[in-house]
Amino acid sequence: MPHSALETRTILFIGRPGSGKETQARRLAEDTGFHLFSTGERFRELREHRDALGARVKEVYDTGRLMPTWFAEYLFEDALLRLPYGTGVIFEGTGRWRGEAELFDEVATWLGRKYLVIHLDVSEEEALRRQLARAKTQDRPDSNSEEKVRIRFREFNEHTRKAIEFFEQKGKMIRVDGEQAPDAIAASIRDTLGF
Repeated sequence: MPHSALETRTILFIGRPGSGKETQARRLAEDTGFHLFSTGERFRELREHRDALGARVKEVYDTGRLMPTWFAEYLFEDALLRLPYGTGVIFEGTGRWRGEAELFDEVATWLGRKYLVIHLDVSEEEALRRQLARAKTQDRPDSNSEEKVRIRFREFNEHTRKAIEFFEQKGKMIRVDGEQAPDAIAASIRDTLGF
């Protein structure tokens, strides 16, 4: 494992769409008292704005495509730079492209923030099943059809895999089996981090 999780005040969740990143990030934030920043949640908030930005975010988001990397970078940089020194933070939905991952590493390193990346590893079949089921109970237009989910998988395979490789090369990656029951996943994460 990389450096001790007890020294780490910055944790980033990454994984295939439908891997449970948001659920597990929220649970870990509740367990640790760390601040939670969800890029997806922030995009969904902006999607509801009745202005030009909201309309543009809605247009891109509702098709299942990734937002421009510069937009995601701006949101996570702003969140990271505004955190008081020593505040623990969990990022979900950040570092989805290789460039974003490199920038995250650069900003965190410059701020002296040691970080770890938790990769929730889930098969496409399981992720597809989860997303279609979720879309029936939540307002998630980005995943309410198999076609949209497949678009998101293509984005993951083309872009996010490269970000995962970058974090692995940096020695920051922790892989967790994301196909377990939610409670078992949460326990695995806590055990691995030592929380």
